[in-house]
Amino acid sequence: MSSKFNSKVSRLTVSPKHHFFGYYGINPWDKSGQYHLALETDFHTHRPIASDIASVGLVDRETQNFIPYTQTFAFNLQQGSMMHWIGEEFTFNDWEDGRLVSRALNPKTKEIRTIHGAIAAVSPTAPIAIGLNYQRMALCRSVVGYASEIEPTEIEAQPEDDGLYLLDLQDGASKLVLSIADVISTVSDERLADGRTWFNHVLFNTDGTRVLFFCRVRHEKGFYSSLWTVDPDGSDLEMQIPFGYRVSHFDWKTPTQILVSSDIVDEMGFVEFTDGMQNFKPLGRGVLPNDGHASFSPDRQWLLCDTYPRGSERIAELLLYHIAENRKIIIGKFHHDEQFSGDIRCDLHPRWSSDGKTITFDSVHEDSRQIYCIDLI
Repeated sequence: MSSKFNSKVSRLTVSPKHHFFGYYGINPWDKSGQYHLALETDFHTHRPIASDIASVGLVDRETQNFIPYTQTFAFNLQQGSMMHWIGEEFTFNDWEDGRLVSRALNPKTKEIRTIHGAIAAVSPTAPIAIGLNYQRMALCRSVVGYASEIEPTEIEAQPEDDGLYLLDLQDGASKLVLSIADVISTVSDERLADGRTWFNHVLFNTDGTRVLFFCRVRHEKGFYSSLWTVDPDGSDLEMQIPFGYRVSHFDWKTPTQILVSSDIVDEMGFVEFTDGMQNFKPLGRGVLPNDGHASFSPDRQWLLCDTYPRGSERIAELLLYHIAENRKIIIGKFHHDEQFSGDIRCDLHPRWSSDGKTITFDSVHEDSRQIYCIDLI
């Protein structure tokens, strides 16, 4: 990506209906760069309930038209339906007979096939994905789960039959490879005893050989967080940041180098470290925000990041950070009304295109939830 660019923001989607992709660090564009994955809803000011429906489809970059293909009940406002491109198909999560699955849809043929698990992350190098139980997450942290009719008292706190699932994107098979009980059993910490536990925020490294994820445990005032890596088959599990520290958003820079926002060094901020070495080094202190949805550009020279709405004006900033120069460039400021907080907040969740020339993000600064685009030169 060139260091020269314009920062003109254009709206990719249009009201009166609401449109969002929902998460960061995932390329939402098809190979042609013309079609962007999106959900469309009639609402955006309440957390989705079990009967709420989102249309699943593509936005045409040239016309701004939303092209619907089907619908899903398995989504939330923060992470959408965890849509991904896999070759000529795109995936979205769905319900089938009371269980979570993923659908792979070919927009040219309209054919849909089923993958037996809800996708959280897709490998960059192999036809596999890691799946999570978003029904469980709805009962542990509702903002990132999918609504169902199950009551919170009906789930086991630290189960042996739930955790990370290895999904075969070709034949649709699913296999539990790491259970929540497996992870908790490796930690001697009385604070965690019988606490409701879940995995979240899964990401493959750049060559598909390792997976990064959170393990979180509920307590009376919130939850304890920890950061782990594991091979896709569930082997070689290693805790990177133990329970008791704050850990938030992350990305892989290389197959072994990790970026995460955490207070593992001192105050909350971004740190870099090597998988398995715990050699934490602050990055961008005093320049980068202390947290945000940060992801590396395809050439790994820049970070794209956002802030939460801040100050009395509740301004969310979108920024680029040149790593070698320790230089920040603010490319957008967006007012988010006070009502958009908690479970219905709209994090910008900025996303790179695969060529690093375009950024998209979700926002409510024009009073509806829409997808916006910035072209970089």
